[in-house]
Amino acid sequence: MTERRGERPGEMTGDVLLLLSDAERAGLLAEMLARGRHVTIGEADTALDGRYDLCVVDGPVLQRLWRRIAERKRAEAPVLLPFLLLTTPPDVGLFARFLWTAVDELIQTPVQPPELLARVDVLLRAREASVRLRDHEEERFRRFFETDPAAKWVAAPDGRILLCNPAFAAYAGFTSVEEACRHTWADVIADPIAAADFGSALSLGTPLESYEMELRRADGTVIHVLQHAVPRFVDGRLVEIQGYLVDVSERRRLERQLHMVERLEAIGKLAGGIAHSFNNMLSTILGYSDLLLADLPIGDPRRREIEEIRQAALRSAELTRQLLAFSRQQVLQPTELAVNAVVGAMERTFRGLLGDHLELVLALHDDLGPVVADRAQLEQVLVNLVLNAREAMVGLDRGELRLETGPLKLPGADRTLAGIEVPAGDYVVLRVRDSGRGMDAATRARAFEPFFTTKRAGEGIGLGLATAYGIVKQSGGFIWIDSEPGQGTAVSVYLPVAHAARVRPPESPLPASLDAVDGETVLLVEDEEAVRTMAARVLRQRGYTVLEAATGASALALLESHDGQVDVLVTDIVMPEMSGLELAERVGAVREGIRVLYMSGYAESAPGLEHVAGSLLHKPFRANELVGTVRRLIDGARMGREPVAAR
Repeated sequence: MTERRGERPGEMTGDVLLLLSDAERAGLLAEMLARGRHVTIGEADTALDGRYDLCVVDGPVLQRLWRRIAERKRAEAPVLLPFLLLTTPPDVGLFARFLWTAVDELIQTPVQPPELLARVDVLLRAREASVRLRDHEEERFRRFFETDPAAKWVAAPDGRILLCNPAFAAYAGFTSVEEACRHTWADVIADPIAAADFGSALSLGTPLESYEMELRRADGTVIHVLQHAVPRFVDGRLVEIQGYLVDVSERRRLERQLHMVERLEAIGKLAGGIAHSFNNMLSTILGYSDLLLADLPIGDPRRREIEEIRQAALRSAELTRQLLAFSRQQVLQPTELAVNAVVGAMERTFRGLLGDHLELVLALHDDLGPVVADRAQLEQVLVNLVLNAREAMVGLDRGELRLETGPLKLPGADRTLAGIEVPAGDYVVLRVRDSGRGMDAATRARAFEPFFTTKRAGEGIGLGLATAYGIVKQSGGFIWIDSEPGQGTAVSVYLPVAHAARVRPPESPLPASLDAVDGETVLLVEDEEAVRTMAARVLRQRGYTVLEAATGASALALLESHDGQVDVLVTDIVMPEMSGLELAERVGAVREGIRVLYMSGYAESAPGLEHVAGSLLHKPFRANELVGTVRRLIDGARMGREPVAAR
């Protein structure tokens, strides 16, 4: 291979390859082009594989090597590698045949130096422009690749990471791109089985779309990612896989918390339905127990067995009350409360629950707004949380339980606190923090489920946190757990600050005498036959006249056919076809002055309960509670105090 050099100001420089079948002509052209250019005369076909900016060929060479020339031009793309055809007038057809495929310009013999130099100069400028454009595009791509927040990577079929951007290195926990490229996918995938499956997919060239996996970062932490990958083949051979991943750890965390909330909602509906049906049965058991006790004289040995039945029913009623609290279906008596005052009043109770080896620390903020809640239920929440914290510190020589309160103002809705959207507003934060053994993720996910417990059989039924959850949610608040194994647990409660509190006044005490005075008439409407039969017998035993109906429609028909006075309507709220609230409204339109007593096992299906204060009987109820409330309604109506059916 012969090289010639020259220089001439103003002309384009570059490497020129002369690949001609006539060596003498090649020498002449080299002399013409040598000014300012590096000229090489190719003496073999292998010269095509060298480095050059322009190649001059003649007809015989073009006909012999046009396929190799075309391949070389494609290999250089998108940069232009120009080929100049030197041809005689009879061979001009070759130019048309191979234009753009193998040649870009032609010049005919005899060659004039000015024309040759002009053609070469144009072709070299075109190549230089294509090189600048390529470099510009490569720089744009480099900046895009390096600044893209998505973690981009290129891997070999065997899983070696060949190339990646800084986002990938950061996601994987490496200090630099160079460090990341010294690893394989098997090094960063947390699960060995998942690593093997992913490696198999890469080696087979399988495209991956939204492929979910866990990566173990260099510091040992695990993140959830979605992988997207496409194979690149050359001549049917897999050469590399290109892909990107997105960190979805936070999204997965929020999805898990949302799933937990939805699961608790579903369990709550089930628990509430069971508790409601169970309350009807307990009302029957308690009612008949009271009737039997009333029939037996003092000293009768059978009273003891009946008392045992009654006490078992009362204990069962407490269990259903907790289930209803979890499902947010119990009827509350909310009042305006100062949280610090509630906590302070229970300090001695907490210290008694904790014992001497566990220290109680109160960290109460001085400036808190009031909240609206049922005081007894809020106290129940505190007791349950303290007991739960105590159990977490069993076996420790010393432990600390901190009860903290504080204000919080959320200017906008926040999804980072409880995993669900906490609306904007002012809140009172109540936090119970212990130094116990903590919880793992699996335990945290089920902590609020009813009957879920980590205690041994017989040590607890698992309703403490479930009850607290239901009470807080029914009070319009939010509750969640922060805990890690060995790092203790903090249960946080957010209660909205009361601005315009609407509270239900307390009920009046039962009257001294429960018997009917003038044989007053009660219209009793209850779709559960056992409850209706029991309640009717209790009322009749006390001297009341009772009209029984199983549905709202039959009650209205019975009222229309009854000529005498009806003093009180006693109706269940939840009934098929017509609710107790609708029945009371229609009764008021037919008969004026009828007092109303509602019966309910839970509150969710009774959207008007806030307007029926003083005329609501919670299931399960005892016989004296039923007749006492009826008596109070009748006596209050005579003094103009108790509400009557709506007109």
